[in-house]
Amino acid sequence: MTTIEIVKGYINRLCAEAGADPRQIYNHENDAWYFSKGESTLEVFLTSYETAEKVVRTFVRCLSAIYPIPVEPVKRQELYFVALEVNARNMGVKIGTMADNGYMYAIAEREIDGMDYREFVILVNDVGYWADQLSDLFKSRFGEPLSNLN
Repeated sequence: MTTIEIVKGYINRLCAEAGADPRQIYNHENDAWYFSKGESTLEVFLTSYETAEKVVRTFVRCLSAIYPIPVEPVKRQELYFVALEVNARNMGVKIGTMADNGYMYAIAEREIDGMDYREFVILVNDVGYWADQLSDLFKSRFGEPLSNLN
């Protein structure tokens, strides 16, 4: 059984392999670790919930901002349409929004139960790869963002 402490060990190991200090990339306020991968900043955190059967499930989530949500309704709708197409075509990473901060995100998550270090690294690397790809796709389709609220 993979525990939260084991996953934190995976994060520490990944930091060591990247030459980073896990204490430097950990944000206590957000309870998350922030990695740079390519042109992207990745946020990694653990989240848990209790099922109806009173079983606690814990997931590792990794996300990266890829493009600001346009304020203009038609452009925003076009962006959402492209995001839905991408979600249907690409595997392993989904696109979602966090409306409170106005960005589209590349997101991957996995339940930690049974996860090994290799699977953890693949999850983080996939988000980094797709964040760069999707950011470039949206910039080519919708232009270089002018601000965090295009």
